[in-house]
Amino acid sequence: MNARFPLRLLGVATAVVVTAAVAAGPAVAATPLPTPGTPVATQVTQVSITITWAASAGPVQDYTVQVIDGPLVPWYDLAHSATTSFTHTGLTPDKVYEYRVIANARAGSGYTASSPSAYIFVTTAPLPDAVPPTKPATPIAHSVSTIAAAINTNGSTDNNRVAGYWVQRQVNGVWTDWATNNIGTIYLYNLTPSTTYTVVVIAFDPNGNRSVRSDPVTFTTRALQPAPTCRPSIISYGTQLTVTVTVENMTAATVLQNWTVTFTLPTAQTVLGAFNATVTRTGEQATATPAFYIATIKPGGSATFGFSVATPTGSPLPSNFALNGTTACTAA
Repeated sequence: MNARFPLRLLGVATAVVVTAAVAAGPAVAATPLPTPGTPVATQVTQVSITITWAASAGPVQDYTVQVIDGPLVPWYDLAHSATTSFTHTGLTPDKVYEYRVIANARAGSGYTASSPSAYIFVTTAPLPDAVPPTKPATPIAHSVSTIAAAINTNGSTDNNRVAGYWVQRQVNGVWTDWATNNIGTIYLYNLTPSTTYTVVVIAFDPNGNRSVRSDPVTFTTRALQPAPTCRPSIISYGTQLTVTVTVENMTAATVLQNWTVTFTLPTAQTVLGAFNATVTRTGEQATATPAFYIATIKPGGSATFGFSVATPTGSPLPSNFALNGTTACTAA
């Protein structure tokens, strides 16, 4: 072929296509929107609840309102709101509803939906009712420490339902509300050591109707102790033992932390299981280390742990219990 003439395909012009390789950049993760504020109930009727919440910052498209409206019901989407408020209608009187919200991002904004907000419980208003609950049973004081006590009561009934109880005490000769709960156990705090208290209980219903007062109960708070103490209790049945140890801190200001209880456990005995503590042993020397959630006992507080043991007939009982290996425990 004549070199003076360029190479051509008959009737077709040739073309050269050059493709440049472009390196792929790293994927950019979308950013979640900030979490909206916790919903607040601003209006509650027998059949509706209005909630509002603080807006999420950023490119918000709208909000998903989620609800739980019954026992064992999971969260489910109730509605979408373009504003920071929503009214839930068609509800049942005197029923609990639980709400939370999620902020949704605008498409293409580089953001994703937020985490759910904190939740709120709201109870719709009850139907009219003028019948008060019946008189509660005489309360019982228990778990009495230097600075706290629990009051138990029961036996009150209502034509609708008992919504809760008030503990009352006399202030200048007048029975005055002191503490309340929606169950029959009411907790009293900030008590004074070595002090006698007399209280009564009243029941109330969703409409605020109150029962007559219960008969009174009188209790005395514990005296202050110079140091924390402990007491073991051993129950034997057949070839097994159940050991329960209560550690109390009835001091004025000492915080008991990372404590242990040591004791003698005969080598013939086998630990079968433990609760609220881990039991380790070297020969007959055993140590109970509390679970993290009871490892700190504040003044006026207490903690209990225990374990079960398989023991041969005639084997001596566990003994020599001591708090932190030095303070001997006194048998219950």
